[in-house]
Amino acid sequence: MKKDKVFLLNENHSIFVDSKKESNTQFGIFKPSKIANKKPGSRVKTHNGNVFYVVEPGTPDLIKKIIRLPQIVTLKDVGSIVMYLGVKSDSKVFDAGTGSGVIACSIANLSKEIKVFSYEVRKEFMKVAKKNAELFALDNIKFTNQDVKQGIKEKNFDCGVLDLPDPWEVLPVITKNFKVGARIVTYSPSIIQVEKTIRSLPKNLKVERLVQNNEINWKVEIERDILRPESNGILHTGFLLFVRKVTV
Repeated sequence: MKKDKVFLLNENHSIFVDSKKESNTQFGIFKPSKIANKKPGSRVKTHNGNVFYVVEPGTPDLIKKIIRLPQIVTLKDVGSIVMYLGVKSDSKVFDAGTGSGVIACSIANLSKEIKVFSYEVRKEFMKVAKKNAELFALDNIKFTNQDVKQGIKEKNFDCGVLDLPDPWEVLPVITKNFKVGARIVTYSPSIIQVEKTIRSLPKNLKVERLVQNNEINWKVEIERDILRPESNGILHTGFLLFVRKVTV
């Protein structure tokens, strides 16, 4: 996270404040002298006595503060992407279709030793992604403004993500840049895109799994004897097609 931003938490709320200037919030005023250089676990108060604790923010906290483009990959899908790709602490990861940078930032934030190479054809989207990477204080993402259909120069990727409308046109171009055993996931809103991708797979790629995640949150208010599913949830967002490179 940016050094000038501090994440504060109490039993009911969380908030990011600036450590270099006075922050006037709904909970009261946070003065820089009270929060600057505070270590995680430190107790701070607003001018009117509300108590918060300094906490090191995790990815779910930081995602709430990113600049969002029209559609982002949700955390329920990011979790599957990270686990089923087998991302490790020193993985070399390819990312195409950067968008807001949610996938690139989420993966790069797992370990400073991870190297993410993220490609985006739209300059305005890349600017947003770079700002979001600054929020995470990440320096292990390399952003490239280029159409991946033209090919990529980096090689020996351990895994990759394609958040693109036409992954079937990209996979034949980039497969040679991945190690044997590498996994690649395509993120597609429509099952027609998935079918077209599967039918067009290069021979050295095999389907490992096809996933659709639906998330239903529960309403938890034990003091009122409420413990039930919410009336709405995060249902279909996209299909995750995982393929693996099995031969050279």
